[in-house]
Amino acid sequence: MPQALAVAKYTLLELTRRRLVFVIVAIGVALVAGLGIAPHVLPGDHTDQDRVIALLTGLQGVVPTAMTLCAFAVGMTVMNHDLDSGAVVSIFAKPISRASYTGGKLIAATGLLLLISAIFTSGSLIVVAANGGSVYGVVFWTCAALAANIVLLMLLVMILTVYINNVVAAALVLVFNYLAAQTQSLHAMVQHNVITDAIARTLVNIAYWGVPHELISNLQRQIMQMQLDTRELVVGATCDGHGSCYNPLDRVPGASGAVDIIFWAGYLVALGLVLFWAVRRKQV
Repeated sequence: MPQALAVAKYTLLELTRRRLVFVIVAIGVALVAGLGIAPHVLPGDHTDQDRVIALLTGLQGVVPTAMTLCAFAVGMTVMNHDLDSGAVVSIFAKPISRASYTGGKLIAATGLLLLISAIFTSGSLIVVAANGGSVYGVVFWTCAALAANIVLLMLLVMILTVYINNVVAAALVLVFNYLAAQTQSLHAMVQHNVITDAIARTLVNIAYWGVPHELISNLQRQIMQMQLDTRELVVGATCDGHGSCYNPLDRVPGASGAVDIIFWAGYLVALGLVLFWAVRRKQV
């Protein structure tokens, strides 16, 4: 444990020298602050409900993007510098085991991402309070789910950087993450019988249990429901040629349940073990 903490300490020092993460956080926080001010100065948002809808819509785009970029930035650099520079050779030559090295890297990277998540969570709750409040719960759980998701993404990038260039690793994880999100949306449509073809349903279900389940809150459904309540969005039930009808909300995945959380935790443990194995087998 002392060896892992020593590795974590020097890793955090290395990460603080690389300004990219801090630039992303600074820009993200500035945008969140701008979203909090915008409903008060832009025309069209006359009620608290209108301001909350505008704010949540903006946060839904800014916060996940900023936190995901931070996850990629940390995952690409936390181990890659040691591997590319050859510093890992001297590190492993010292009385530091590969398990301690990997554990220290994980402690540093995860701790930094959780700190970043706390910053964005606090900022989001503050701007919500400045615009009528009432949705603190959904905003908090959205940020908590994002924190869980970015740790998983970071782990995927870290594993790939052991074997391939960090930019290529990030690109592959980005594509994989997009496909996983689309699979989750398709699964929601299967669950609500929007997709009724038996073969398509089977393929979607197989794909769904093969990818990590991105943890989500009810934020997207909350926004759509508020838009429907205020008549900002007027959409009726849609029916197909077979007489089956569904609500527009049926296309939007609901909040993650216990099964999704357990599956995410299992995926996290599995990826952590893969990372330890990859570093142990790495030839230096």
